[in-house]
Amino acid sequence: MSTPEMPESAAPSTPPVEPEAPGALGTTAPPPHPYATPQPAPGGSTGRGGRAFTIAAMAVGLAALLTTVVAAFYSGVFVIVGVVLGIAAIALGIIALVLRQRPLAPGIVGLASGALTLVVALVVGAFALGSAFMPAAQMAADGGAGQHGGDGSGGSEVAPVDPMAPVQWPANFATGGIAFIGSGDDITTIRSDAPADSALPEPTELAGLGDGTATNRIQVYVDYRCPYCALFEEANIDTLEEVVESGSTVLELHPLTFLDRVSEGSYYSSRISGAMSCVADAQPDAAWDAHTALMDTDFQPAEGIPGHDNAAIIAELNDAVDGLNDEVRSCIETERFVPFAQALNDWVFANPVPHAEDGELMVSGTPLAVVNGVPYTGDPANGPAFRAFLEEQGVALR
Repeated sequence: MSTPEMPESAAPSTPPVEPEAPGALGTTAPPPHPYATPQPAPGGSTGRGGRAFTIAAMAVGLAALLTTVVAAFYSGVFVIVGVVLGIAAIALGIIALVLRQRPLAPGIVGLASGALTLVVALVVGAFALGSAFMPAAQMAADGGAGQHGGDGSGGSEVAPVDPMAPVQWPANFATGGIAFIGSGDDITTIRSDAPADSALPEPTELAGLGDGTATNRIQVYVDYRCPYCALFEEANIDTLEEVVESGSTVLELHPLTFLDRVSEGSYYSSRISGAMSCVADAQPDAAWDAHTALMDTDFQPAEGIPGHDNAAIIAELNDAVDGLNDEVRSCIETERFVPFAQALNDWVFANPVPHAEDGELMVSGTPLAVVNGVPYTGDPANGPAFRAFLEEQGVALR
């Protein structure tokens, strides 16, 4: 039997092609999908050494730069953080370039931002260092203003006064301080005429003070904003009143103004010293009570805030002295003696302490108590130590 033949039209036009073996010569791989994700090389990297270092360098470098720039406006402490991050970014960037990690751009960005961070940190540090030394330089120019215990810092804020105007002196301030003498239970202000405008203090020997019976001199330098001055006053007020009331000791009080710089622009020290000058000038018998009231820890404002306004100062003094007269009130309201208080402060810090045994003794802080020419260097809040010091200097105590 013959096998039936297929019609020509039904025969396949081309012979079937056997599939080639995988990897055979001439095999063409299909083109990659245009959005395909690159497959990681063995070990999880996409190239030589991966790209972890180059990405990390960019991230750390940008964080370092941002941290340092922000620190320039808010807190210098974060400059240190920025520097550490900047150094880390530089190290990561160098590693990424050595390993030739792809893409190169992030590693270069990290390296550049790390270097820029160090430059910004140097600039910020220079400004911070300059700011720290400016107050010290200013104090040196003014005679080394400072205060006992080191509290208080920053730029000085002063009253808006005309520096070319003549400085008007109050009465009863001729020595550069308010001089007090006692008799029985009373402490009175030693009278002296107001010097000519823009005069200089004229230190006076004890023989010219009061009736000449005093044999001891205590000079006390204070700033009514100084917390250590308030502690000294609290610990030693009874002792000071005792020796002054005995009639054998003159106490010279020198109010200073250098702590204006911690009053947020309110120049509180200048206003309070000016207020004391107003009392000494127009109501001198009330000066001692005024001093003790303004130095009271319950009234003294904390540093870093503006402090009391003039109305509050008047109210405090009015209660302390059983009534201020109109002249004193007007004097405080108009800040009549604020320029004098500031000029006196400058003179004190620029000149040696009058009557000191050491001719080069300067006021470098407050409180400073100089007894018969010898400065007290003990704890200002230690009352027994101060009494012992007075006795060492020949001041008789009950």
